[in-house]
Amino acid sequence: MSSRANGDIEARMIPTRPPRPIRLVALDLDNTLLSADRSVSARNIAALRAAAAQGIEIVLASGRMLPAMEPAAAALGLDVVLVSYNGAAINGRASEGRPRILHRPLHTEIARELYAFARRERLQVNYYLDDVIVSEDQPHLRPWIDIYIERTGSPYRFVPSLGDYLDRAPTKLLLVMEPHRREAIADHFSARLKDRADVVKTDPEYLEFLDPAANKGLAVQHIATQLGLDMSEVMAMGDGENDVPLLQRAGWPVAVANAGAACKAVAAASTIHDHDHDAVAEALEKWVL
Repeated sequence: MSSRANGDIEARMIPTRPPRPIRLVALDLDNTLLSADRSVSARNIAALRAAAAQGIEIVLASGRMLPAMEPAAAALGLDVVLVSYNGAAINGRASEGRPRILHRPLHTEIARELYAFARRERLQVNYYLDDVIVSEDQPHLRPWIDIYIERTGSPYRFVPSLGDYLDRAPTKLLLVMEPHRREAIADHFSARLKDRADVVKTDPEYLEFLDPAANKGLAVQHIATQLGLDMSEVMAMGDGENDVPLLQRAGWPVAVANAGAACKAVAAASTIHDHDHDAVAEALEKWVL
């Protein structure tokens, strides 16, 4: 969740049904659209194609980097806009060559501070530059690198020292560590960085650092505005703390059945079924199609 938690927009009454017909659907990937095996079910694909055929915009919004989102987009067979890096970047349609529509990188000063901390604490650093993860590859880091590759298939470029790259602002920076260490480190940097960066918890081993203006909610709002849509016409679905800013801004925020408490707290509705049992199709069939 953002270091500012739920304060990035004012508290509001959550509707009991979509306030207006849905014209844009924004979906998280992992543990929302994707099953546990990282695939997209046939029923989810059919429902999304049916929505697109009715003129409804489909947007995928993930903490993943752009290359790691492409397999899911390809599985849909739809030409969709991609919000990557938890909202730090927006890329246009594949038919247009995936132009970068928006980019909000993390400041280099913060990246240097985080790298120095990670070296002292012997933590894995994912440094995202030009849609590649730049990383050091050392024996004590390799188990964490392998976890990330197995889950996301993200491309790495291994270098002798990340210190040589700290003059370039990363799209985001991610630390990988034992889950029991993450809470204390997240609290430390949330207090230390304050408004200079957002500190976001995603998978149990991940702690992400982003520009304060980078989150899924702001990114999807940017897309909606460009399309001439109001956020009241947006249905958003997610499961994790990093989806909270998106659900807060959407007119119809939906938490999948397997979502965490923070996500469900800001959702207008939850699905009966989880991500392994066609939660996205359930929501589309109930509230959109």
